[in-house]
Amino acid sequence: MSWLLLQMLTCLEHMYHDLGLIRDFNINPVTLKRWLLCIHDNYRNNPFHNFRHCFCVSQMMYSMVRLCSLQEKFTQIDILILMTAAVCHDLDHPGYNNMYQINARTELAVRYNDISPLENHHCAIAFHIFSQPHANMFAHFDPDTFKQIRQGTITLILATDMARHGEILDSFKQKVDIFDFSNEDHLTCLKMVLIKCCDISNEVRPMEVAEPWVDCLLEEYFMQSDREKAEGLPVAPFMDREKVTKPTAQIGFIKFVLIPMFETVMKLFPQMEEVMVQPLRESRDRYEELKQIDDAMNEVCVCVCVCVCVYVCVCVYVCVCVCVCVYVCVCVCVYVCVCVCVCVCMWVCVCVCVCVCVCMCVCVCVCVCMCVCVCVYVCVCMWVCVCVCGCVCVCMCVCVCVCVCMWVCVCVYVCVCVCVYVGVCVCVCVCVCMCVCVCVCVYVGVCVCVCVCVCVCVCVCVCVCVCVCVCVCVMRLYPICVCVCVCVYVGVCVCVCVCVCVCG
Repeated sequence: MSWLLLQMLTCLEHMYHDLGLIRDFNINPVTLKRWLLCIHDNYRNNPFHNFRHCFCVSQMMYSMVRLCSLQEKFTQIDILILMTAAVCHDLDHPGYNNMYQINARTELAVRYNDISPLENHHCAIAFHIFSQPHANMFAHFDPDTFKQIRQGTITLILATDMARHGEILDSFKQKVDIFDFSNEDHLTCLKMVLIKCCDISNEVRPMEVAEPWVDCLLEEYFMQSDREKAEGLPVAPFMDREKVTKPTAQIGFIKFVLIPMFETVMKLFPQMEEVMVQPLRESRDRYEELKQIDDAMNEVCVCVCVCVCVYVCVCVYVCVCVCVCVYVCVCVCVYVCVCVCVCVCMWVCVCVCVCVCVCMCVCVCVCVCMCVCVCVYVCVCMWVCVCVCGCVCVCMCVCVCVCVCMWVCVCVYVCVCVCVYVGVCVCVCVCVCMCVCVCVCVYVGVCVCVCVCVCVCVCVCVCVCVCVCVCVCVMRLYPICVCVCVCVYVGVCVCVCVCVCVCG
């Protein structure tokens, strides 16, 4: 058993002794210890609704009895009921409130017909403990007294259901101006309001004590809302971790629940103002200051995010302009290269044609000269042959002429073939050059398009990130430095992409 637990149990014992309950009702101190141990064992280890919460409520009840001198207004049985109800008011709390029990149709909700299922369960567990002989400190009470204690305890525990808060407070407000301490109905209403005050009194305590309790309560709320989301159940806005902050949660609760209730009780017990009501007002003011700081931080975050958006838009615009310029330059270069290639090809073709023409002219001249020479030779030969051989020479001349003609034809045919071959080669070269240029243009266009698409995708991602940062900063108040770091990182990424595009 921990030292803290021993301290709490010892303090609870002391409260019963100090109020004279052990003496006046002849309660066995050993039985009281056993009962308190059973009470501890029946509180679950929830973030908020645990045995420490039981102790705090009981301690606040003891303080109010002392501060307001309630022993002068109530009987000792009423004081015993107030203390016992405070100790037992959240027994075996599962950590999920009545709304969850009802919406999820749990066993408790079914058992108690959706009517304050948790509070009914707390009462049932409390009197189950009293039914155990070793923990029944009321064992020697007469039946009527035990019935009065049981009925009073049940009434007070059921009054802690916050769904009945308005009903109970309105009823008390109607009685407070004409309050009669001899009227049993008035006393019962006051006791119900007192236990409600004690149950939600953490903000009355010093800030260093109260604030950790707020964290514990929000943790339990968020645990419930997460489960409700997972099960598809309705989620209360004040429990949603995505919508609630500590200042917003506490300001409304203090202004509209705590202060009105404590100020109403203060009409009967003015001494509460300095000790309990004033700390509530100070707590409200402190949370309002925190909310103003949070709102200012929100505005700063929004301004920073807007500046980041403008910066990103400028970067996107610059990237697009750079990409367009690169694309235009590439297109101009490709166009110039194509023009140069076409000019070179045409120049080569002209040179080839000139060469072919020169060759053909030379060939024709050679052929003509040879023909002339042959003719002269034939004439001489014929002149000689006429004199010498006659017909034989004529035949030989004819044969020589035929051979010359055939040689000339062969030369012309070869020249024509060479010209055709050269023309075909030139056409092939031109086609190849044109194909290469087209392929280069297509490749460059594809590369430019890919670069532009990448830049656009990066810009879209940047804008999405910025929008997410804005939403997160506005709703969850993450530090501005996170947004700044993200923006710097995005800017670096955009610059790198631009450099890659330009290098490409």
